[in-house]
Amino acid sequence: MKIGVASAPVSWGIMESVPFPREYPYSRVLDEIAQAGYAGTELGPYGFLPTEPEALCKQLEQRKLTLCSAFVEVRLADRGAAGAGLKDVERTGKLLTEVGCHLLILSDEKTADRCALAGRCSGTQQYSYREPQWRVAEETIREVLSLCDTLGMKVAFHHHVGTHVETPEEIDQLFSLFSTEDLGLCLDTGHCVYGGGDPAAVLQRHIGRLRCLHFKDVDGERLAEVRREQLDFHSAIRRQVFAPLGRGVVDFSRILNLAHKHGFEGWVVAEQDVLEGGSNGAAPLTNAVAARRFLQQMGV
Repeated sequence: MKIGVASAPVSWGIMESVPFPREYPYSRVLDEIAQAGYAGTELGPYGFLPTEPEALCKQLEQRKLTLCSAFVEVRLADRGAAGAGLKDVERTGKLLTEVGCHLLILSDEKTADRCALAGRCSGTQQYSYREPQWRVAEETIREVLSLCDTLGMKVAFHHHVGTHVETPEEIDQLFSLFSTEDLGLCLDTGHCVYGGGDPAAVLQRHIGRLRCLHFKDVDGERLAEVRREQLDFHSAIRRQVFAPLGRGVVDFSRILNLAHKHGFEGWVVAEQDVLEGGSNGAAPLTNAVAARRFLQQMGV
């Protein structure tokens, strides 16, 4: 495939570990994703969209949408908790294969301590995994890879704010444990900036792993406020640290140029992490339409 452009329920405030906004049931979210001009959608938290394959296919087909991927959190370095995460991988993977989707996006699970310190850990080792924890995380990821391989699925790792794979140093450490063929990259531009990284530099180092792009923007002034006031991750989202696409500090043209030079063929997912159903006084649909126009102006 060539580059496809998708959206995701997170742009309507549908996020793991928080109540879903009642004004945005899945039918409305899918309607608005299609109305905004996107060709695909992510699954969102398991259970937000229908989990019966036939029902999910019907909802997608009615709107001419393709399911591009699904995001799954696993507590990588905690063997006692990893079992539940692996079950989530299995049930999500089975659903994806039933509807013809073959990309699972894996992330470390957010923790209270890292969410509290989000965006302020780059360049330090104080709050990072130690060598024994990295070994456990590697073992857990290899189990995910094996499970997904039996399902005919590829895995792309998503570095995520509020986890132990947030900073550029942590991203590099994680990928040093796996071959390029085994573990791919889902580059999230917004989370990369928030975590203290340069998305283009991270992509350049790991371009051979690229399997998915999450295009997300960051309000530079609000990020500075978030760091100065030492806000936790969810408070930062409510402070609207993630800007509408094209109105923040991310240089998307550099990312696209690198992707094109590498011959990337996959999904660009336009996202804006929000809580309580909106951002910057605009409805999610308004921001989704503007994001689609922004990408069209860039030739995507």
